[in-house]
Amino acid sequence: MSVRKAFVASLTFLAVLSVAVAAQAQDGPDNFGVDDGIDLWIPAAAFNGRIPWANWDSAIYEGTANGSIFLAPVSLPQGALLDSWRAFFVDTDPDYDITVKLFKVYDDTTATPTLQTVNYGTFTSTGTPGYTNHHQIEGLTVDLREPAPGTTVTRAQAADFYEFEVDMPPTYNVRFKGIRVIWHRQVSPSPAVATFDDVPISDPAFQYVEALAASGVTAGCNVAPPMYCPDATLTRRQMAVFLAKALGLHWPNR
Repeated sequence: MSVRKAFVASLTFLAVLSVAVAAQAQDGPDNFGVDDGIDLWIPAAAFNGRIPWANWDSAIYEGTANGSIFLAPVSLPQGALLDSWRAFFVDTDPDYDITVKLFKVYDDTTATPTLQTVNYGTFTSTGTPGYTNHHQIEGLTVDLREPAPGTTVTRAQAADFYEFEVDMPPTYNVRFKGIRVIWHRQVSPSPAVATFDDVPISDPAFQYVEALAASGVTAGCNVAPPMYCPDATLTRRQMAVFLAKALGLHWPNR
């Protein structure tokens, strides 16, 4: 198999594996790369409210005698796919519980902006008192592409964002530690029309070749007619261009 063909086949293989990540169990030893999702830890200290936390120690935060709502943004890259999230908290109160929500705030810069809030999952610790309660929403899949698929708002106009909301009850017996988010990257969906004459929409690597072209990683091997030459060999010079563009490689000026 040629180097270039092997490179495209590897991209196809990695992309197919990434589809199954959302359905994988997160138990057992940690795996990295395509075998597992990527963890994002949002500690309690990242959440803000109208009143400050009552700090219990460096990692666990209490609410207040009056209760309060705390918010933190979900900082994930464009195009991420959120697989699941888990809230870490302490609940030893028989009467009060903690509620955690994941929601999206829609906004845009058009003349008639879309202003709405959409809830993507809520957890309340009702009926589960104990010292170390953890909760994970299984099977939750949220596509973080902006703008959202199917909308008429362009990417330049989109101003949407995601947040976690933690509702703390009026007791010091309920404490919050943070949220662990599991996510993975995804490749953009295939276009309706092929860019290259020799990589039609029926080609198994079509989506990934189109992603390389749309990202500016490759312009193909011929202009008229536009050709990608999927079975041609890949030189080390061409590989350097592919990888440097795809990874955004750079070095500081000295």
